[in-house]
This record gives sequence, C-alpha cells and structure tokens, in this order.
Amino acid sequence: MSGIVLIASYPKSGNTWTRIVFEKLRKGSAAPLTDLSKHLHGGPLRRTFDDFSPVNAAELSPEEIDDFFPDVYRRMTEETGETIIVKTHNAARRNRTGEWLYPPDVVTGVVYLTRHPFDVAVSSAHHLDETLVQAVDVMAQDGRPNVSLDHLPERIPQWFRSWSGNVTSWLDGPYRLAVARYEDLYASPVTEFARLANAAGFACDESQISDVVAAARFDRLQQEEREFGFRESPAPSRAFFRAGRPGTWEGVLDHDLQARIVADHGAVMERLGYGADGSVTSPWTIR
Repeated sequence: MSGIVLIASYPKSGNTWTRIVFEKLRKGSAAPLTDLSKHLHGGPLRRTFDDFSPVNAAELSPEEIDDFFPDVYRRMTEETGETIIVKTHNAARRNRTGEWLYPPDVVTGVVYLTRHPFDVAVSSAHHLDETLVQAVDVMAQDGRPNVSLDHLPERIPQWFRSWSGNVTSWLDGPYRLAVARYEDLYASPVTEFARLANAAGFACDESQISDVVAAARFDRLQQEEREFGFRESPAPSRAFFRAGRPGTWEGVLDHDLQARIVADHGAVMERLGYGADGSVTSPWTIR
C-alpha cells in the first residue's frame, strides 16, 4: 500500500527521536545515525520537489511552491508505490488554491508529537544558540517567515506558526492522528512507540520495539554523535542530542518567562494536560 505517513511536530518536540526509532525498525536496531534516511526534510525535500515538480523550486515564490506541493506528493506516492515517511514542522494548512499542503487523499496517517512548551523554549534556545527571551518570542509568533525572492535557501521554507497554532492546526485538521506527548514517550517508550509504529504501518512485535528503544537511548545517541557526528546538528560546536529528558526547564526558565508562555499558550497547554507550573497530567486523552 502506498501513501505518506507524516511525523509532525513543532520543533524540539521529539520528531528526530521518533524518526530514529522508525528507521531502526526498518533497518535493524544496530543501524547507525549515519545511515538515517533524510525523510524528505530540508535539502532532501528541496531536491525531491525538483524531481517531481514541472518547475524547480528556485524559480518559484514560497506561495507558488505551496501551490505545487499537493501534486508533488501525489506523484511521489504514485511513482514510488510504497509508504513514505515524511518529517515536517509545518503547520497543517492549505495553500492559496484551497488544497491541503499534505493532501489527505495520499496521507495514510499522521504521528503528531507534543512537548511541554517550557521545555520547548529551553531546547530551542540551546539548539539555535539564542536567548530564552528570543525563543519564547518565536514561539508566540504566527506570521510566515520572510524569505528572499532573490535566493531560495537549500531548505524549502516551512511555516511553523506559533506553538499553539502548530498544535491546533494538526489536532483540528482533516487527518487521522496518533498523538503522543514527549513526556509519555520518555516515561513508557516501549508502549508508546509500539502504538505509534502501529499507526505508521510497521509490522513489529514488542520484542523488536524493546530492542529498538534500547538502541535509541539518548546516552547511546550522544555517544554516536560524539564519534561519528550527526548531519542535523545545528553547528559543529553544539550537540543535537542534549538531555533528552522532560523537565530541563527547571532552574533555567525564570518565573517571568514561564508566565509569558502561559499567557501565550495557556488554553492549548490545558488541552494537552500541560500545567502552568510545568506539570504534566497523567493519564491523559486528547480534548
């Protein structure tokens, strides 16, 4: 069966960890980071777009790129004839012609990942080498990023929207979702990844999931990154795999910034079971 399985999230919410688990399910638990498929994100997505579009992305504005995307994904699934896993930080949205960027007729499922916004702010600041204030500001911004029409970067521009906007766009969109909170993945990785793998169409048993989760422990990923590097690291001097545990905001994010995040995103935090004090409600169901 052909189609697209999306791994979607606001940045720094567990997307890469989930991709690694899925990739090790496909290639074996011993598959190294250097053997990771690029999952049609960043530069690989740009090259794939050019392969399946009648016009190269460099000749188009961001809006025109969006116009072509639905048919690019349709052609891609038709010609490959298999399930394709695609990473995205895009909000679920329509282009200016009214079509969903990721057409529901070829998207067989969406794994959507969330994380407490306190931790997202701290992780984003580290990843992008920016201040916590800058990270909190970006999380509240809903406007489309400015892109020069004179030079398209290697990565096709994405529109995350705000943290709240990204979350609600997927939860309230037209797709069949399997939603997972980062905190639950951390607490019960075998159970949660088994659920997500099933939603993504993987045929695997609990033993395979257990082996893969063990191989994708953060201490092992950190060791691999130190030894062999990781193509998605933000800079040679900063590690991609930083801590990997919930609650890294404690002692880092001051009360004023906590209050700003709650003011910006409190309604969606409550919907996800994320407390204004940094707590995470358990058990939890989507509301």
